[in-house]
Formats: sequence, structure tokens, C-alpha cells
Amino acid sequence: MTTIINYVTAFWSVVIMNCIQPVNWKQCLPVHEWLIPEIVYGWKLKTGEIKIYQNETMYLNDEK
Repeated sequence: MTTIINYVTAFWSVVIMNCIQPVNWKQCLPVHEWLIPEIVYGWKLKTGEIKIYQNETMYLNDEK
């Protein structure tokens, strides 16, 4: 439960508080371009479908 509270607090203080500022509206507005893909990526990490740094490791090992 503490972990969830920490994530929500961090999201609030970093994303929400920065997106409230009018100067950042242009970058924050297309939520479907940055938030949804990151939620999907996080879910894949959580379920074990992919591993952390999997793409980078494959690139360094010259795998396709």
C-alpha cells in the first residue's frame, strides 16, 4: 500500500503540477501519446512479458 501511495504522490508532484502550468500545456495535452503507452509498458514489466532494458540489451548484443 505504501508503494502505491508513493507512486501516486510522485505522479501528482511531477506530472500534474507541471502540466497545470500554461507553458507546458502543449506538451502535456496529447495524453494518448505519452501516458497510455507508458502505462502499457509498465504493465508488461509488471507481468513479466518483457524485462527491464530488454531492447537495449538486444541492441548491444546485435540481436534482432
